[in-house]
Amino acid sequence: VEYPPAQCAEGVDNVRKIELFAGENLKRALQNRGIIMDDPGAPKCDYCGSNACYVSISKGKALLNPMGTTEEKLMKLNKDCRLSCKTTVGYNMQEGDLKLRVNLSQW
Repeated sequence: VEYPPAQCAEGVDNVRKIELFAGENLKRALQNRGIIMDDPGAPKCDYCGSNACYVSISKGKALLNPMGTTEEKLMKLNKDCRLSCKTTVGYNMQEGDLKLRVNLSQW
C-alpha cells in the first residue's frame, strides 16, 4: 500500500506491506490493518458515503472481483481505480501480489 508522500513524516517510508486474505472486502481489510484512508479532496462514494473509498491498483487487478456495472461506469475514465468498499480481494481464492495507492487526490 502506498500513501501520498505528503502524508508521511520526513524520513518515513510511504509504502507499507500488509497481508490480505482471499474473500476480504478491500476497504475493511485496509482499515483493520491500520491503513489510514482519509482523502478530504476526493468525491464521496455513492455506496458507502466515504471520501476515501477510491484506490488505484497498479499491480494484481486479476486478483480482484470483476467490477459491477455501476462501478464500471463510475471508473470509465480511469480503469486503474476501484471503489474499495465494492472490491473483494483474492477473487476465486487466488493468491498473489497486489499494489495499490490510497488517498488519490493527494498525489
